[in-house]
Amino acid sequence: MKAKEHKPLNDAEYAALSEFRYQIRKYLRYMEDEAREMGHNPQQYQVLLAIKGLPKGTPPTISAIADRMQLNHNSMVELVDRCEERGLLRRGRSSSDRRQVTLAITPEGELMLRQLAAAGRQQLRAVGPILSDSIQRLIEDTKAAKDSSGNNRQRPKTKDKTNTEAAE
Repeated sequence: MKAKEHKPLNDAEYAALSEFRYQIRKYLRYMEDEAREMGHNPQQYQVLLAIKGLPKGTPPTISAIADRMQLNHNSMVELVDRCEERGLLRRGRSSSDRRQVTLAITPEGELMLRQLAAAGRQQLRAVGPILSDSIQRLIEDTKAAKDSSGNNRQRPKTKDKTNTEAAE
């Protein structure tokens, strides 16, 4: 099977994509450093954040958190074990299915989460506009490239029938 060919990026798109990646990595590094400064493992914070931020109706299971963190199941079990040893979370049984193990954040875990999430929010206030701008430039450059090639181009809307007929 032939791989789908993608249109090459222009210089502005490369710059926007590079800036976006740089700002994300800078933010993640900042959060890793903040966690370590507070005496925590960065991945343990990420586990707590993943649990706290699960979409409504999604049970906090090891599989769900592994998916959110993009880790394999065995690695997630080890990480949850370490969190539990540090008193950051506890395992329990689902009330609807006793076979299913669920995760709950402890008060100590909540404290760690609050401290680091507040630092994360503050950092996002600083880098968020740059991230947003780089995404917007990438989207606009892609849209402009499509418009100039004639793809996905929409006709301007006209108010009267005469102009509509003339445009066609």
